Amino acid sequence: MLLSSRELLQTTIALYRKEFWLFLGYAAWLLVPVSAFYFASSLPPNPVTTVLIVVTVILQLFVWLWIMVCLMKTTGLLFEQKAVDPHTLSTVSLRRIQPLLGVVFLQALIYLGGFLLLVVPSIIFWVWYSLAQVATGLNDKRPIESLTLSRSLVVGRFWIVCWRLIAGPVVIGLLYAFVSGLVLFALSGLLGADLDVVFSETPPLWASLIQSITDIFFIPLFIIYAVLLYLDLVSHPVEKAAPVA
Repeated sequence: MLLSSRELLQTTIALYRKEFWLFLGYAAWLLVPVSAFYFASSLPPNPVTTVLIVVTVILQLFVWLWIMVCLMKTTGLLFEQKAVDPHTLSTVSLRRIQPLLGVVFLQALIYLGGFLLLVVPSIIFWVWYSLAQVATGLNDKRPIESLTLSRSLVVGRFWIVCWRLIAGPVVIGLLYAFVSGLVLFALSGLLGADLDVVFSETPPLWASLIQSITDIFFIPLFIIYAVLLYLDLVSHPVEKAAPVA
């Protein structure tokens, strides 16, 4: 029997608490390209600055993909109660960046195609192929294989998977929004900053950095939840009806 969204959340939090520093250690690497981006953005506008900003954005993408794979593989190993070798895992994860990027690109095309058709197809495609990134990062699948596997895990239990895909991330997202807002609100009071500016689309640099630091504490939760859902679906395949004699 599949775990409920509540059980998935409880297992996610328990695993995160148990290996908090390991997960945080990988997620914290995102601060390097993010800090470089904010630094480049603060420089006087000129062609060199523009190039630096573009480079830091690309660097953020690749570091983010690497972090995703590292967190996926770490979750998989811990779930199977296997030892985690950070050096080996980091090296292996580097080789999965290109396939994962391919999956993200194919997902974008599929979701865009579904959206252009109608809203309903886009929702169906999203649920079908939502676990393709986990399949690529965790099981070293190729992009097309990952998409096919993701769909096979959903077929026959669409609404069950759809609810789990929504419920867990929504709860984590609400917790993230509460903590992030509370931290920014408290610091705004200490610094005497204007709340309208802090919570605007163009917040001050310190607020953006605080937001990025908050991100690294919650990124592992989203990924751990997705991996646990994937592993649960894999371990409980849909039973096919026996052929009629």
